[in-house]
Amino acid sequence: MKVNQMDKVEDTRENFDVCMQGNCSTCPSRPGRPGEGFYCARDPSELSIEKKGCNCPDCPVWEKNGLSSVYYCIKVAQT
Repeated sequence: MKVNQMDKVEDTRENFDVCMQGNCSTCPSRPGRPGEGFYCARDPSELSIEKKGCNCPDCPVWEKNGLSSVYYCIKVAQT
């Protein structure tokens, strides 16, 4: 299933900081490219991602925005 545009989060500094303070930055699937993350508001990674788990459901930004998908880092989000 593709990421629904309704699933996109507002790309603000506050949301970025909340996301990157633990959830996205510690995700086991994160590709590790410096400065990359906050995929629910930004584009997915251009790098190949190996699914090793997803921290999105543990993120306050994910919960606050009522998101339902996971693996926003991958070009096609999984539900």
